[in-house]
Amino acid sequence: MKLNKLTLAFLFSLSSIYGFSQEHYPVKGKIENTKNEAVGMAAIKIYKGDSTDLFDQIYANEDGTFEIPDLEDGTYKLVITEFGYEQSATIAEVKGGVLDLGNIVLKNTTTETVELKGAFVRAQTSQYKNEIDKRVVEVGNDLVSAGTDAASVLNNIPSVNVDPQSGELSLRGNSNVKVYVDGKPSSLSASQLLKQIPSNQIQRIEIITNPSAKYEADGKSGIINIVLVKGAKKGYNVGLITGYEQGKKSRFNSSINANVNVGKFNIFGNVNYADRPSKQRGLGQNYTDKIDQSFDILNRNKNLSYKVGFDYFINDKNSLTIYTNQWNWKYNMNINTIISQSSFDKKNFNDINSKSNSSDYSLNYKLDFDKKDHNIVLDAFYSTNKENDNRDYLTTYPADDFYKEYRYDKTETTRVNLDYTNQIENAGKVEAGIQYRKQSNKNDMTSTQTVIREGLSFNPLVNFNFDRSFYSAYANYKQQFNKFGAQVGVRLEDVEDKANWFYTPNQEGNLNKKYTNLFPSAFFTYDLTEKAKFSLNYSRRIDRPGIYQLTPVPQFSTALMSSEGNPNLKPEYTDSYELGYLHQMKKGTISGNLFYRSVKDNIVQTFTKNPDIESAFIQYYLNYDKVNNYGVEASWNYKATKWMNIYLAGDFTSSEMQNDSRKITANVLSFRLNNTYTLSKQFSLQQFGFFRGRSKNLQGETLDMWRMDLGLRYTFMDGKASVSARMNDIFRTMRFRADMSDPYYGYANFRWESQSAYLGFTYNFGGKVRSRADVQKNETENKGGGIGL
Repeated sequence: MKLNKLTLAFLFSLSSIYGFSQEHYPVKGKIENTKNEAVGMAAIKIYKGDSTDLFDQIYANEDGTFEIPDLEDGTYKLVITEFGYEQSATIAEVKGGVLDLGNIVLKNTTTETVELKGAFVRAQTSQYKNEIDKRVVEVGNDLVSAGTDAASVLNNIPSVNVDPQSGELSLRGNSNVKVYVDGKPSSLSASQLLKQIPSNQIQRIEIITNPSAKYEADGKSGIINIVLVKGAKKGYNVGLITGYEQGKKSRFNSSINANVNVGKFNIFGNVNYADRPSKQRGLGQNYTDKIDQSFDILNRNKNLSYKVGFDYFINDKNSLTIYTNQWNWKYNMNINTIISQSSFDKKNFNDINSKSNSSDYSLNYKLDFDKKDHNIVLDAFYSTNKENDNRDYLTTYPADDFYKEYRYDKTETTRVNLDYTNQIENAGKVEAGIQYRKQSNKNDMTSTQTVIREGLSFNPLVNFNFDRSFYSAYANYKQQFNKFGAQVGVRLEDVEDKANWFYTPNQEGNLNKKYTNLFPSAFFTYDLTEKAKFSLNYSRRIDRPGIYQLTPVPQFSTALMSSEGNPNLKPEYTDSYELGYLHQMKKGTISGNLFYRSVKDNIVQTFTKNPDIESAFIQYYLNYDKVNNYGVEASWNYKATKWMNIYLAGDFTSSEMQNDSRKITANVLSFRLNNTYTLSKQFSLQQFGFFRGRSKNLQGETLDMWRMDLGLRYTFMDGKASVSARMNDIFRTMRFRADMSDPYYGYANFRWESQSAYLGFTYNFGGKVRSRADVQKNETENKGGGIGL
C-alpha cells in the first residue's frame, strides 16, 4: 500500500491529475470545561475499534472545536487529554455521513503531575484557511521552505510576491503593504525583516487585504502579519532545529526554542543563527546605445537573533506579557560589473559591508471584567534599528576612479495602544481604542568621490532627518441579525510630518505638514447556507511615503543605474471595495474574491536618464493624479483521500500605471499548486508549483516565470524527531526576464540561486510540571501573538 501511495503521489506531482478513491466522512465536535468555556489545543488520540494501536492524533482549535477530516465507516475511540483536566474517552460511530459529537465536557483534575511528550506541537504542513475578513496560512514545518527565510515562505502564498533581486514585497501586485511581526511593526524595512526571520520560527501568516477601522490606516494593499512561534505548552519544552542547504554556495541554519510553563508563569525564548551566502548574475542590454552591462553578485549574509519573554497570569482577571526581539545582521556584497560596447570592455567593482542591530520591546496588559468578551488591553511597543554601511567603488566606466561611501541609518518607532471591547447582552459588540505612535529616521551619507557640477567641485554629503507623529482613535460596532452580519466603524488620525535635509553643494530644505483624516469602514456578511457565506466590505486607506521614498540619499548606485528618493512626495489615498464568497464542503473549502481600488495621488516608481552619465538612468518616485486597480482571486482546498490534500489558487490583477510619457494597464495572472501526501505515519511528501504570466510595466514587459518544488519528511522517536529534505526549482526554470522600452529599448535577464537542496533535522523534548488552577489564557498564548490595533 505504501508503494501505491508513493507511486500515485509522484504521478500526481508530474501531471497534477486527481483520481477518486473510497468515500470518507468527517467527525467534528467542541471541547469545553464544566463552566462552558472552550478548552483549546487539547490533544485528541484516535483508536480504531478495540485496537490499542494509535490510529491518528489531532489537536483542537483555539476555540475548542475540532474536525477529523475523513474516516471510513466504523467505530472509533477518541481519547482527549489536556493539562488540568481528567482524561476523557468518547465513542464515535461513523455511518455514511457527517458525525457531530456536539460539546464534550472535560472535568478538572486533582492529579499533581502531568507527563508531557514532545514540545512545540505544530502543524506538519501548511494549512490554508479562508476566513471572511482575512486569509490565514498555518505555516507549521512547511517542507518546501524549510531552512529558508520569511521571504521564501511569503512567495508561496497566493497574491503575495517578493522580488528576489530587491527583496521588495507586494500584495495583489502593489508594494504598498504593511508588515507586522506578532501584530506589531518593526524598525526594519520589509526587505531586511523578511531576510532575518527564519522560516522555522513562523507559526502562521495572516493576510488582511481590507482591514477595518480598528487597524492602522497605512497600506493600500493591506496588512501581512507574521506570527512567530512562542512556546506555551505546559512543563519545560525544548526544540532543536538545524539544517544544511546547497546551491551555488553552502548555507547553514540552526535554532533552539524553549519554554517553561509552571504555575502562573510561562517563560519562552528562542535563539536563531543563519549563514546564508548566495550568488546572483544578470545581463542588461541597451539596444538604443548598443551597450551591455553584465554583473555577478556575491552575497554573504549572517543573522543572529533571539526572542525572550514571559506571560504572567496574575489572577483569573489580569494577565501580563512582556517580550523582546533582538536582531543582529552582518552583510557583505561584492558586485562585479562589465560595461561592454563594440570598442571596449570596462570593469567596475563595488564592495559593500553592512552591520545592522535591531531591537523590539513589547508589553501587553489585559484586564477581563466579569462578563464574557468585556475587557481592556494596554499595549506598549518600542523598536529601534541602527545600520552602518561602508562601500568601496573601483570604476573604469564612465571614468577611472576609486572612492568610498559611508552611510548611517537609524530608525525608531514608539507605539502605545489602549483598546476596549464590550459584548452587549442581546445586542452587538463595541470596540474602541486610542493610539499614540511616532516614527523617527536619521539617514546620512558621505563620500570621498569628487564631483564637478555647474563649475563646482565637491564631495557628496547628504543629511536627512524625519519625524512623523500620530494621534489616533477608532470605534467599531458589529452585530449578527440571523443570517445577516454587519460591522461599521471609523478611524480618526491626526498626523504631523517634520523633516529637514541638506546635500552638497548647496541644496537644502525642510518640511512641516499637518493633516487630519477620517477612515471609514463597513463589512457585511450573509449566510447563504450553514456552509456558504457572502461578504461585502469597504474601507478607506492611506499610503504615506516612507523614509526610503523620501530621502535624497541614494539607496544604491551602479555604473549605469542609481536610486534616490523624493522629499516632496505626497500621501496617496485609496478607496477599497471587496466582494467575497466562502463555501465549506464536506472535504474542503472553495473561496473567491473580487476587489476594486480607486487611488488618488498615486505614488509610482519611475526612471529618467542620468544627465551626467551616458546611457545611465536614475530610479525615483513621483505622485500622479488617480489610477484604478481591480482583480479576482480564487482558491480550492480539498482532502482527496486520507493521505492526499490538494490546494490550488489563482489570482488576476489589473493595475493602471502612469509616468511622464505614457499610461498603461498592467495585467498579471498567477497560479499556485500546493499538494500534500501522507505516505505513512512517518513519511509525508509536499509538492509546490508556481506560475506567473507576462506583465507590462512602465519600463516595458516582464516575461513569464515558473518553478516546481518537492519536500519530504520522515518522523521518528514517537514524533519527537524528524528529518526533512527538499529540492527547490527542480527544473531550474525560475528567473527574471524583461523586455525594456523606457528610458531605453533593451533586454534584462537576472538569475539567482532558485535551485537548491536542503537537509534538516528537528528534535523536541519536554518534562513534567505541577498542575495549576484554571487561569486566564492571555490572548497571545498558544498562538505566538496576534495582530493588534
